[in-house]
Amino acid sequence: MKKIIILILSLYIFSSCTNDFAEINTNPLDQVTATPEELLPTAIIKGYNGSYEYYYDYYRRIMPWTQTLVPGTGNSGQFMDDASNMNHRYYNFYGDHGGLLSDIIYKINQMTPDQQAKYINIKSIATILKVYYAWYVTDTNGSLAYTEAFQARYGGTQTPKYETQEQLYDIFDKQLSDVYTAIEEAEQSIQIKPGNKDLFFEGDMGKWKKVANSLRLKIASRLMKRNPDKLISIATQVLSRDEISNMTEDFSLRSRRLTEHGNFNPTGMSATKPMVDFMNDTQDPRRRVFFEKNDYSAESINKLVAAGLMKPTDTTQRYVGGPVSPDMTPANKSRYYTAAKRLLNGINYDTISRLQYRIWRPENSVGTNIGTGNAIFPLLTYADYSLLKAELATRNIISGNAQTFYIEGIKASFKTYDYIAKEAAVDKYYSIKDHEINNYLANSQILFDPSKALEQIIIQEYLNYFKQPNEVWALIKRTGMPNINTILKFEIPTRDGGITLSMPRRIAIPTPSKDNLNFQNQQAALNQMKQDPDFGGNESNIFGRIWWDKNN
Repeated sequence: MKKIIILILSLYIFSSCTNDFAEINTNPLDQVTATPEELLPTAIIKGYNGSYEYYYDYYRRIMPWTQTLVPGTGNSGQFMDDASNMNHRYYNFYGDHGGLLSDIIYKINQMTPDQQAKYINIKSIATILKVYYAWYVTDTNGSLAYTEAFQARYGGTQTPKYETQEQLYDIFDKQLSDVYTAIEEAEQSIQIKPGNKDLFFEGDMGKWKKVANSLRLKIASRLMKRNPDKLISIATQVLSRDEISNMTEDFSLRSRRLTEHGNFNPTGMSATKPMVDFMNDTQDPRRRVFFEKNDYSAESINKLVAAGLMKPTDTTQRYVGGPVSPDMTPANKSRYYTAAKRLLNGINYDTISRLQYRIWRPENSVGTNIGTGNAIFPLLTYADYSLLKAELATRNIISGNAQTFYIEGIKASFKTYDYIAKEAAVDKYYSIKDHEINNYLANSQILFDPSKALEQIIIQEYLNYFKQPNEVWALIKRTGMPNINTILKFEIPTRDGGITLSMPRRIAIPTPSKDNLNFQNQQAALNQMKQDPDFGGNESNIFGRIWWDKNN
């Protein structure tokens, strides 16, 4: 039965990724009766309720690849070769999310000039959300149909041309810059107010304006290897405008019951040894947000010793990660994944710490206690932005004090994850205290050191992006860190007695079908990407690279 389900899903993914734009863009929501503001909450939700993306893209692909998660039984020898059932983001965008955002923009554009003047704010929100998600899609797909996409819904082209990723970055930056100006110049007294239909900021356009500007810097950071001069130019303008400046301006979605679907459930997934070892060494209080304590409390150990299932021990470490490499010796694998588990009176005791399930799916039960918390989807937080600025300042791309940005980013990350844990109603959670933050910042591995500042900052970006798996993946591709030589030491995954495994760099891009109405444009886009030697020649080569991920 399981094989049948997987086959059906595989066919669904293949068909969705090669779907005809004419088919998926000709049935918009009722445009006769729905106002732009009424469409907004549904459009937002459709971008972030994709449970299969979590089940496959995150938990079983990207997070194991980036050594932030390991299955409870360890990685298989093929885990770095398997990119099947990925790319749900593509269908989310070209399905309801991108379609509804396009509907909002289209409806506003069809209004009289007087009416359009009242909808500048709502159109701006829809544009920011559309740019963000299109950027997210191109991040692993490369060229996309963007400018001409969704037009078939309104009698326009059914065969939209594709823009290269380089062109898309220009388009995204201009649209965000134009939105910033539009919000700033809009007559706010006449604007239609979205209120609680704006699930991010309830219509606070000062915050949306800062998001539009700060997102420009985030997107431009991907240009570091391809066009550093352009990155500098964009950064200079961004820093001269209003930016995200505190946690109340985080671009994060807070939602109750959005993660109810079982595929959001990370049960069976555990902490990794590289991450936990570093967090243990530095006494990082985010451990209790990221991971659960293992099952070996003093009370449990006493029970197991009395039952003859383990020897007496004074070990008190409750956070333990599992090795990443499939190629462990039988004795070592048993230590972590077999002998580490002990069954007593129907209870299975495990050495390895599980993921803190509720920050991913607040509905998860603890015993008979069903979770009632809220899910937080961070997209661009103050912590993200501060640490990015610390990195860019260290690289002399922007002006400013890297140490100040670094410290502020760490503090904001701690407070953000504290908020995430509280909102998710994590079982037995207790707040991160100021003295814990101060002790962390004073740790010898964390204390800012100009001679190794870049490495320190990137490690903090890696930890901070824990709830944003795509950003962890992009960070490693963009910077080459963490690695086996950084203070947070990666493992070298091997199999079959020493064959080194490499991290995939992109998804497998579907081969265009000749039956697709837009075949010529899809094939032309693919041929263009193949001209880049970094692409890897074959669209199925997951070790090839998208344009921004230049192989230096």
